[in-house]
Amino acid sequence: MEKTKGRRIAAILFMCLFVFLAVCAPFAGIYIAGRYIPPQYSATYYGALSDLYARLKDTTGKKIVVLGNSSVAFGVDSALAETLLREAGLDYSVCNFGLYGSLGTKMMCELAYGEIGEGDVVIFTPELFAQSLSTYFSAEEAWYALDSDMSMYNAFPKETKGELAAGYIGYTAKKLALYEEGTPASGSGVYAHSSFDERGDLKNYARPNNVMPDGVDENNPIVFEESLFSSDFVNFINDYAEKVRKKGAEMYYSFAPMNAGAISFGELERIADFYDCIEEKLQFPIISNIEDYILEKEWFYDSNYHLNDSGMQVRTVQLVNDIKNQFGNTTKTDYDLPEKPVLPDEGVTGEGDNTDADMFEYRLDGSYYTVVGLTEAGKAAEELVIPYQVDGIYVKAFLPVVFFDDKNLKSVTIQENIHTLPNGSFLGCDNLERIVLRHSEPAEISVGYELLNGVPGSCKIYVPEESLSEFANNYFWGRYAKQLEGYTE
Repeated sequence: MEKTKGRRIAAILFMCLFVFLAVCAPFAGIYIAGRYIPPQYSATYYGALSDLYARLKDTTGKKIVVLGNSSVAFGVDSALAETLLREAGLDYSVCNFGLYGSLGTKMMCELAYGEIGEGDVVIFTPELFAQSLSTYFSAEEAWYALDSDMSMYNAFPKETKGELAAGYIGYTAKKLALYEEGTPASGSGVYAHSSFDERGDLKNYARPNNVMPDGVDENNPIVFEESLFSSDFVNFINDYAEKVRKKGAEMYYSFAPMNAGAISFGELERIADFYDCIEEKLQFPIISNIEDYILEKEWFYDSNYHLNDSGMQVRTVQLVNDIKNQFGNTTKTDYDLPEKPVLPDEGVTGEGDNTDADMFEYRLDGSYYTVVGLTEAGKAAEELVIPYQVDGIYVKAFLPVVFFDDKNLKSVTIQENIHTLPNGSFLGCDNLERIVLRHSEPAEISVGYELLNGVPGSCKIYVPEESLSEFANNYFWGRYAKQLEGYTE
């Protein structure tokens, strides 16, 4: 009791001081926050950035920096790449520098820039996703990543430091709240600092096979559209490549791995034109064949860009071969690739709440039901629970049109039998107040960027109280952190 009270008093004093400093002397506030309040985000996925940066900073001699988003963390074994390159006579250290897409590709580039030196090689490998191919930057989330090592702040240019200052108060308030409660932010599953090894490779958490429903994240289809590369981003990355060259280093473009099962119908026919478009836009060489990075769904883990353990080896060997080809090295890469993992059985088991079973309409898909609509009674209901099973047949999914334009719906409960929330599931639900999840782990239900499209801004997503921190700091669910609330049974 006394300990909690002491934390509360200290937090109030800190908050008063930080608000003053944020207005009058923001840089002093930054220093004090880093110096006197213990890090609160170190255990999360964000916390791994300090290790990646330290390795990049401490590596001597020539190095290859693999720069990008989370597909680098999930898809490049830097230790294996380094071994294979040195066996081929290419004496480079390999450093992974890809982490969390919501930090922004621009942030990763800027943070790495100061540690790139003469003779180094930068392999730029962003995901083919609009946010990754833009100058997007989230200041508040950046602070979560800087929390473990405030010295990283000094690596950014003046403009980015200004953006960081704008997100400082929000970050500090959340950090103080965590400190006062004595509950630092936690990671979940693979999305934890502890999942990274001493090199910064994501190898301390087993990813044996694809865990996505049917092996694909349907919320994020892959398309080959020229518009993905925003003009601001193209200008930024070309300027960045030029600055890298002026340092005596080289920069190349390589494709991120892509789930073949997620490629939209007809998109494969556009690959050649898409490649030509990228080649025309970028002022530095492309070293990979796009088709070599379109992999079968069995090689992936929990997104269309995140590889499992076996997929990581396949992608690493392919990247090594691309680098060797660019250097004119014709030696054979002697490495036995793993067998393709088998997709697990996705059976639904257990019991749940079937009270509202007669409120829905169903379609039988194989041995499971998919919810396809609402009955007249369902359309009139204000609160609905998607059933677990109907007449002994398990319910496995629901179509995004089920609740479309439902003006009566105020609360919907999603049980553990549902593993995907389709984008736009509640479009037009003008009175929706609550989306209640029964899932104890964020990994148990996938979500896209557009779940809350067409939903009132006041709508909240309720998760079990004991899982709130894990959802809020999850790679996918973190984007809805402001809408998340905890509940107890």
